[in-house]
Amino acid sequence: MTLPAAHLRTFAARATVVFGACTAFAALTACGPRIEYRARPGFATSAELPDEVVLDDGTIIRYLPVNEFLAMKRARERGEVWEPGSSGSNSSAQSAADESADGEAARPSFLPWEEDAEGRVRMQAKLPEQVVANAMRAFREERYGELWEQMVSRSVRERATREAEGDADAARAQFAEWCGRGREDVMKLLNRMSFGFSTNAVIMRKSGPALMQLELTPQIAGDFRYRIVEIAYEETPAGQRVTLAGIR
Repeated sequence: MTLPAAHLRTFAARATVVFGACTAFAALTACGPRIEYRARPGFATSAELPDEVVLDDGTIIRYLPVNEFLAMKRARERGEVWEPGSSGSNSSAQSAADESADGEAARPSFLPWEEDAEGRVRMQAKLPEQVVANAMRAFREERYGELWEQMVSRSVRERATREAEGDADAARAQFAEWCGRGREDVMKLLNRMSFGFSTNAVIMRKSGPALMQLELTPQIAGDFRYRIVEIAYEETPAGQRVTLAGIR
């Protein structure tokens, strides 16, 4: 299993970074700054992902609700003039997002975080950004058990179980204990990384055949106890998924 070349190309171009399940859609003005609109995942709060980020080159990144982003994207693909906040945009966005081509309720094809009425959560990721977002929410809500079972890489869990003399429950408990002790420092790192993807604050590099390393830039890393998130690509029955291989 190798790291997809498509992901490397994506991460090489900062302006084309993907957050959540929706891709960025750039809007260029005839004069003034370049503005890019991107979809805000439903699990990301304003504190974790600001409404607007200004890059070093002056580019403005604006995050929209997913339904509004999709409606804008479809309108522009049809050649229509449509801007967020324009008259009727909210109702059009809701209509476009709520109905599919055959009139049935639309449902996103991939949800990184799903929670049912009883509070049971299902986490999964196809992108490193989704791993960071899921881990951040899991730490915030202290869902360490679910994070271990669903987002931590299979190889890490297997190694921890071996080190616990084959006791999977003990390995999981040790992970939860580590999370509790380091919660504040880990959340500080994940929060910074969550909006650092839209700037030059996160360095992404391939560190193995199926591994990627996300690291804070030296300019800001000194303020953090933890500075690196390790990502693993794994094959599952549902296809390739991206998992958490380490935080250090």
